[in-house]
Amino acid sequence: MQLRIALGAAVGNNPYFRGVCPVMTRLPSPARNPQDRALLPFGVLLHHFFQLFFDQESLSPQGDSTTSFSQILGLLAVPGAFFIILFWPFAEPGWMLVIFRYFFVSFSMIVTGFAVVFKWDALFPDRRDYLILNPLPLSRASLFGARVAALSAFLCLILVAANAISLLFWPAIDSRHSVFAVWAAHLTVVISGSLFAALAAAAVQGILATLFTGALYRRISVTVQTLLLATFVLLLVLIPLMGPMFRFWVRADRPIVHWFPPYWFVGLYELLLPTTRNTALQDLGYEAMNGLLAVSAIFVVTYLPGYFRHARRALDTPAPRPSGPGLLVRSVSALLHRTLLRQPLQRAVFHFISETIARSMKHRLFLALYGGFGVAVGILSFKGGPEGMRELPFILSFVLVSGLRAAFNFPSELRANWAFQITDPGSASHAQAATRKWIVLHALAPFYLCIIPVELQHNLWPEALFHAAFGFALAVLLVQVMFIGFIKVPFTCAWFPGKFNFVGLSALYIFGFTMYSRTMSRLEVWLFDHPALAASFFGLVLAAGWALGFLRNRLMRDETLDYEDARDPLIRSLDLSEGA
Repeated sequence: MQLRIALGAAVGNNPYFRGVCPVMTRLPSPARNPQDRALLPFGVLLHHFFQLFFDQESLSPQGDSTTSFSQILGLLAVPGAFFIILFWPFAEPGWMLVIFRYFFVSFSMIVTGFAVVFKWDALFPDRRDYLILNPLPLSRASLFGARVAALSAFLCLILVAANAISLLFWPAIDSRHSVFAVWAAHLTVVISGSLFAALAAAAVQGILATLFTGALYRRISVTVQTLLLATFVLLLVLIPLMGPMFRFWVRADRPIVHWFPPYWFVGLYELLLPTTRNTALQDLGYEAMNGLLAVSAIFVVTYLPGYFRHARRALDTPAPRPSGPGLLVRSVSALLHRTLLRQPLQRAVFHFISETIARSMKHRLFLALYGGFGVAVGILSFKGGPEGMRELPFILSFVLVSGLRAAFNFPSELRANWAFQITDPGSASHAQAATRKWIVLHALAPFYLCIIPVELQHNLWPEALFHAAFGFALAVLLVQVMFIGFIKVPFTCAWFPGKFNFVGLSALYIFGFTMYSRTMSRLEVWLFDHPALAASFFGLVLAAGWALGFLRNRLMRDETLDYEDARDPLIRSLDLSEGA
């Protein structure tokens, strides 16, 4: 009883702890038999962990995760309905039906894998879980079972939203077999493929938890999570391209059909309901079954032991020491402070951006979505050959800069911006300078350093270095242009979704993906053949950057940092329910 009173006084209004309170009120009395711990209602824990999936950070800048998730469920139903309406007139047996199956199977697998990776942090227990739940008479098996059941319910909700309409009308597409046979085969393949994607994503986390611990695990986990989210977005955009090619790749026995799991489960569909009776396609069905068994085994071997090991580590992990980052990070920071970041506000903004991106799930997700979509657009516009290789870095750098510009607009924790407000010197120039320096050092420089080895594989070193230097100079100038009116500290200003000018934004991106990359690529080829003009071009870029900086400093001399974004939005929420 004393434990309950103490915890009740400590939890306050925290939504996490409010979810724990029903668990505490239904605990068996200590005076009873210790075996009564098994009588704890499993449904209470299940409900608690299921709610945690909606308490995580979302893409909604206003933080309404429940509303955002409802909108996401509605969006997931759109592709299924659209494909059914689109494919219905073309429904016929054979390879066309195989392609239709591929669309629905791959969409379900990608959505499920994305959901598991998105909720990556909710799969493993954290320190808060075990500080609050561990003192209670709860077994680890109960906690693990409730968490897995909550995850399963969450994924089932997503699968129902993504497949309900397509399942209902799918017999009209595959009309050669009975309705119940079609439904049974479709459900079997979709569930099997989605289970494979979920187990594969969880197994990756299990492997990381097995190999790494502490701060190293957190850093690597964040990096892998972001890359996987971007990869799933990339695959989602490329689905329409990979479907029509499936027939030719199967007949030619291309390696991609053995390495891309959605193709395996299309083969499993062919095993259950043959439509082409192609032997190579049916063989992929056996690979699907073997793959499902393999990821299940990896999940059991890595995730389950890693779960309990991670739980003990989360509980035993000491509090962060005042020593701060490691020696290498401190040395690099000290060098930057002596050279590029001499002004205190610039140092604060520079490091604040790094820490926010590293810790904010919604901003990492936004950048992953943006990056995956940008890479997909780059692949779709890729022409191949030397011309395509020259244009691709321009497209990707444009996506990188514009994505960061958009991510900096909406806040991480709006109520915490007082830390900058009380130290604001009255000018926005230093904050903007720190923002530009962060983009150049943490985004553009690593990107073009990675470009150089790729270029060296296709070109001689003079051309590769010139291409990287040319693209880097233009990207830095692009940062200057796109951040002229940015008078705020990133992640600290209120943001209204209704203020988007969709027409203007669309025009900007059409220009970026077409005219910018194409024109700059042709200009680069011409300048490479005229060294004197190339040197003049770099001088012109420096002069343009200096002129933009001079103009910006004149315009922002009396500007103060914006924290409220007081300009009227197109849509304003009245929040009438706040006082209820």
